[in-house]
Amino acid sequence: MEIRPHFFKLTANLEKFALVLCLVSVAGAFLFPDMLTATIQPLIIDVLAVLGGPFFLLVNFLLISVIVLAMSPLGQRKIGGEQATVEFSTFGWLSMLFAAGMGSGLVFWGVAEPAMHVLQPPLKQSLYPDRQAAALATTLVNWGAHAWALYAVFGLVLGGLSHNSGKAGDISAPVLSLTRGHVSRITQLKFKFVIQLLAILAIFFGVVGTIANSTLLLRKGIELKLSVDSPWLVGLIIIVLLALLYSLSARLGLKKGVQTLSQFNVFLAFFVLVWLMMMVPLQPIIDVALKGSKYYIHLLVTGTWQFSSQLNEPTWANSWTYNYYFWWLAWGPFVGVFLAKISQGRPVWQYIVGVVVVPTCVTILWFSVFSGSAIAWDSGHSNGIMAAIKVDYTQGLFIFFKQLGWQGGVLIWASLLLLLIFVATSVDSAILVIRNLAGAKSSHRLSLYTWSFLLALSSWVLLLENNELLNRSLAVIGAVPFLFIFILQLTGFVKEFMAELQD
Repeated sequence: MEIRPHFFKLTANLEKFALVLCLVSVAGAFLFPDMLTATIQPLIIDVLAVLGGPFFLLVNFLLISVIVLAMSPLGQRKIGGEQATVEFSTFGWLSMLFAAGMGSGLVFWGVAEPAMHVLQPPLKQSLYPDRQAAALATTLVNWGAHAWALYAVFGLVLGGLSHNSGKAGDISAPVLSLTRGHVSRITQLKFKFVIQLLAILAIFFGVVGTIANSTLLLRKGIELKLSVDSPWLVGLIIIVLLALLYSLSARLGLKKGVQTLSQFNVFLAFFVLVWLMMMVPLQPIIDVALKGSKYYIHLLVTGTWQFSSQLNEPTWANSWTYNYYFWWLAWGPFVGVFLAKISQGRPVWQYIVGVVVVPTCVTILWFSVFSGSAIAWDSGHSNGIMAAIKVDYTQGLFIFFKQLGWQGGVLIWASLLLLLIFVATSVDSAILVIRNLAGAKSSHRLSLYTWSFLLALSSWVLLLENNELLNRSLAVIGAVPFLFIFILQLTGFVKEFMAELQD
């Protein structure tokens, strides 16, 4: 009984406790950088080798589940209950969910990832003979419907769809509902504390990895465009600019900050996409889009259920597909809470179409246009795009654009701005959710700026290592323990949802 006052005091200071843990992690990474590459990175890869396959199968099942749910009579139910009303326009809603979900990754990997998979095909050529189509299909497995289905499930679980599981956005409610009547109230409060803490850590490390990775690409673009040779100074300037942008957006809130930036970036992304398509031959883009989509559908239907049998080297998935999926899991708590809040009042079928189908179609279009045009241009002009990617994949996009004359120069600056804002719209959403989970008051500016600074500092420490794979590995640290919370959330949600349907 004596631990209760201490526990309640700790609960009241959840944000301070989480900040200290994150700060200690940053200090350890800064003081002992070799520990990151020599110990933590291999450890994460070993963990993914064990948990990656089963989690991948779970996400396959969740993808099928959301499709069935959308087509069933339950698809007519509203997120947040029948009394919930829609707050944001459809365009604003789609813009925010896409920008928060993974917009920055598409810019980062638009040319690089399919090109890398062409150079070293992961899929067996006996099953997928067209190298470029197979490369696109593999990329879509990493970035397409599975990832968005995982986000959609988080939003459904936290969206107040089941009235008994708690208010919308309450990340611990499904677990507390599952344990209600089986454990004491004090134990439930402990569960709530642990769930919120693990969610904060998962979000924090997932976002830090994204900032560090995106800064690598932004830095490379500025170095190539302006011919500067001060990588650490350029990296520092970029992170400071990012911090200022996402801090201001988070300070302005959902409508004035996040929604405004997201809508601007959707227009900018459309501008970049259309301008590029006007400058390059369309036939290679159409060919790779059609063949790659055909391979992708084949993988969705059969291949992802036995993924290792489709690969030249089964361990490849540990550093790529499984790593990505745990990264999406790390983002799940904040994207799920974010989706739950901005999707209130929308029917489930519309929610699933908006969160899964629309972004997947955009992802197919984006990778087809960028990789299809770049690879075809390199093949027709022999200008070393693929060779450059083989040496340093962060420069592939910019070397391609540099070969398009002055218009390519415009595309370089537009892409850099696009990436900068996409990162900001992800981080500002994450900060809002972190502070909500930690119980911070919305008017407390010191809390907002403290999290903003700590995210920037952590990204800078990672940037010093200059290791993209390390960034991806560290991004999933918080996701590994949160996997067990996610399974409990799913169980609690299904239990309450089924009980509610039977009433």
